[in-house]
Amino acid sequence: MQKTSELYQALLRDPMHEKECRVRIAGRDYMQEDIVSLSTGGGLFSTPDIGVCAARQIDLVLRRPGEIPRQAEMRVYVRLRAGERASEWLPKGVYYISTRRLDKRTGALTIHGFDAMRKAGEVWITEAYATANWPMPQQKAAEDIARRMETTLDPRTVLTSAYPVPYPTDDLGEVTMTDVLEWMAVVNAGNWVMSDEGRLLLLRFGDIPPETGYLVTEHGRAITLGGVRLLVG
Repeated sequence: MQKTSELYQALLRDPMHEKECRVRIAGRDYMQEDIVSLSTGGGLFSTPDIGVCAARQIDLVLRRPGEIPRQAEMRVYVRLRAGERASEWLPKGVYYISTRRLDKRTGALTIHGFDAMRKAGEVWITEAYATANWPMPQQKAAEDIARRMETTLDPRTVLTSAYPVPYPTDDLGEVTMTDVLEWMAVVNAGNWVMSDEGRLLLLRFGDIPPETGYLVTEHGRAITLGGVRLLVG
């Protein structure tokens, strides 16, 4: 669970508090006044399951955003405000642009994107693994897959050492990183998600924290503020 400041907790108890969001794209911050609408979805589920690589997606509309690179990274942040008091910004997901559509009349840009879980769809084994030792410890395998996904393994991830990862092939040949992650998720009775900071994280049943950026259960709720809809804690 994310740590929050005393000010954040005080503002959370204030019935007059509001939530603000911003999105950082390619080094530029788009603030509340720049955002027409924002919604995120996906993550985990309302019914129990294991062995899943749960991806999240984002729908974002910006007012006259200027030049934005294709497939750019988008980082979402949320904070609380009451009058002149404002809390720290909390990360609420890292996404990558998939499609975009520009309204030539208004200049608004509609963006749809996904988090890094989509990057695990590639075949894991390449020539670089010719000298790797198999079976491979799960911790090492998860760290390597996270690196291939251009991120890191969340330090909260706990993996069993009892079942190392076998050479990643099956009857159809080489398997994807998603296949390997799903196997590890089953063995560890959990599911993989991308954390709010954009790291690869295994959530096991029994120790799931109420970090609602990647939970869509009773721990999270969707809010609307100034036309912006966002899943927050």
